[in-house]
Parts: sequence; C-alpha cells; structure tokens
Amino acid sequence: MKGRRLLMLPVSDHRAASTRYRVLAHLPALEAAGFVPRIRLPLDLDRTALSRPVYRAADMLRDLYAPVEEDLLLVQRKTYVPGPVSRLRREGRRVVFDMDDAVDLPPPGKAAGEAAMGRYRRNFEATVSQADLVLCGNRTLAERVPHDRTELLPTAIDTRRFHPGALTETRAKSLGWVGYSDNLPYLESLAEPLRELSGRHPDLRLIVVADRAPRLEGVRVEYRPWRIENEVSCFEGIGVGLMPLANTPWTRGKCAFKAIQYMALGIPAVASPVGMNAEVIRDGENGFLPRDPAGWVDSIDALLGDASLTASIGEAGLRTVERSYSLDVVSRRLVEILEDLLAIGRL
Repeated sequence: MKGRRLLMLPVSDHRAASTRYRVLAHLPALEAAGFVPRIRLPLDLDRTALSRPVYRAADMLRDLYAPVEEDLLLVQRKTYVPGPVSRLRREGRRVVFDMDDAVDLPPPGKAAGEAAMGRYRRNFEATVSQADLVLCGNRTLAERVPHDRTELLPTAIDTRRFHPGALTETRAKSLGWVGYSDNLPYLESLAEPLRELSGRHPDLRLIVVADRAPRLEGVRVEYRPWRIENEVSCFEGIGVGLMPLANTPWTRGKCAFKAIQYMALGIPAVASPVGMNAEVIRDGENGFLPRDPAGWVDSIDALLGDASLTASIGEAGLRTVERSYSLDVVSRRLVEILEDLLAIGRL
C-alpha cells in the first residue's frame, strides 16, 4: 500500500528483549492498520570468522546504501557515523528512530573514556538529527534528544501472556529478580538489606533468573538460568519483585520494564526511585520506592508480613499496566503516531 510500506532496522533479533518488545510485538497491530512492515536484521547475528566490528561496518553500509523501496524507515537503537547518515533520508522517505536506553552513552562495562563518550554522542546526534520523529521509552530519554521531534512510547507488555493466571506457584516468602548478569551488581548492592531480611524471615528465598548466579553471601538464593522459552514461567514462585538501580545517567534512561513485568503478573514491585520507575510506581499504592537500605528492609518486610497488603499492591500494579503499558494500548498509540507522521509530513 502506497505510503504505508515500512522498513524496520532493529538492533537485534527476537533474542534481544528490546527488539522483541519494541519492534516484533507491534507487527500484528501494524499489519492490521494497513502497514506493510519488512524486518531487515543486522548482519552480525550469525557472524563466523569475521570480527564484530567488521560485521557492524558492513551492516552500516547496507543500511545506508542498499536500495530501499519503503516509504517509512524505523531504526531501532542503531546509530551511524556523521556524514553518511544523511542517506537514511534519501528519496524523501520518512525516518523514525526508536530508543529505550541512553544510546548516546557507552553501556556499563564498555570503554567510557572521553573519546568513547564523544563518539557515542556524535553518532547519536547525527542519527537522530536525520529523524522526522524519535520514539522515546521515557521522558528522560526524550530530554537527551537535541531537538523536540519526539514522542513518548513506553515498552509494552502483552497482557495476554503476562497475567496473574499465567503463574501457578505462589510463595509468600520468596523475593525475585529477573535480568541479565551485567545488571546483577544492582541486585548485589542489596546484600546487607537482604541479609537482614533473611535473619527476620528464616525461610526467605531469593529467586534469581539470569545467565549467572549472583554473589550474595548469607542469602538463600534459588538460581534459574534464563531461557527465552521460559520468559513468563521463570517468574513462578516470586512473591515480591525487586528492581534495584544505581542513580546514574545510564540507569535514568531505563524504561522500568522489569517492574512492569512484575506488575503485569500481579507481583508487587519494589524498585529504586530512579528514572521511569518513579513514574510507573506510586510509592505505597501500586508498589514501593525505597530510597535507602532501611527503606528496602521496611518495604519488603511489610509485604512479607501482610498478605492483604501484598494482594492490594499486586492488584493496583496490574491495573496500572493494563491502563498504560499493555501491548494493546501501546500498539494503538504507535499506529496513531506513524499515521500522523505520514499524514502531516512532520519535519
């Protein structure tokens, strides 16, 4: 259909949560609205002998120089070098850039010297300057964009899959954390509060689902390897979900998705009041936002000791997700945004 052909350039494939939830999940709604999406995956997903930088360079060249017939281009998280990046707009096509992290910064664990910081920022600014519109997962990310052509689009969760009835096991005395090992230091920073809680509740267990177990001496940990086929069932048995974060420019760009997953499943979320967490969670109403170690102990202790409080917080969190972060709600918003862009030619 003329005007609705859409080429999507995701940063990865279904194995990456960002691509799975912010690109692939929206395909049915886009197709139902008359868009004709085509996914072009990065070249480095199945690399063999060549190095990652070589594949990334080849991928950039393909993105910028390969023939494109689509009227609308959506680039997810990928940034390009100044100069050639202007080819994204060739032949008058509309360009949308999607971000759910502070992609103008090196991620934790990457080289963060002055040269690297400058390179990330230059590539980011050059790329988003070519975009007719930047979709931002939260307000903090929108503030990092050097122009006002932005729209807020939270990361959505499919409440047909993530809902309280999807879990069959409940453990009143189990805490839980689900994520990648590069974020485990945030969980490990709670070692002292968790040890104190373990002393108060001798049967307390911490369920950790990740690609490695955490280092938490004095805490009973039940470690489960994460697999994509168990991305819902891995939450089984979690009575209280944890999302601790340090307060840094990188973490302030996070989209509170771990908390949203807990809440969609009816699990009370206890999270650091950092970035979008403080927008999603209203402290004491649909979750808790402890500000110091004592606050973590008090919040978790209150939930462990009061089944009615746990139930009411879980129900309020679920209503929050259904109202603002469900896939149906966010997909409709994405369709509206893209239709408006095509209709008014926003530049």
